[in-house]
Amino acid sequence: MKFLVDECLSPGYVAELARRGYPDSVHPLNIGLLGARDDLIVERALADDRIIITSNARDYVQLLSRQSIHPGAILVQALTRHRTWSLILAALAFIELQTRPADYMINRVVEVSATEVVRPYVLQRADG
Repeated sequence: MKFLVDECLSPGYVAELARRGYPDSVHPLNIGLLGARDDLIVERALADDRIIITSNARDYVQLLSRQSIHPGAILVQALTRHRTWSLILAALAFIELQTRPADYMINRVVEVSATEVVRPYVLQRADG
């Protein structure tokens, strides 16, 4: 799986994802998209087949729901750096339990609450 960590989260998570076994993860800072609009971030994630990790749930759910197919998203709250990383880890642990994790994430959102409750759901296309 490949990830795009949204700019609302620390670029340091890219290195932590690499240590976790996901070396092909990026942050807008590293790919020339720092300050880019959310729709451009989604466009890049789609083009690169990357799962978006963000705390900006409302905007990304809306943008991804316009797509027929997308690689998925992990939604966490932006807390302290350490606590937010623990939420990302909870999402990864859940996803990694699936038979085919990358396939599982297609058109799916994995949302993690501040208490690390994982809530996965299929994100239906907004127009049907």
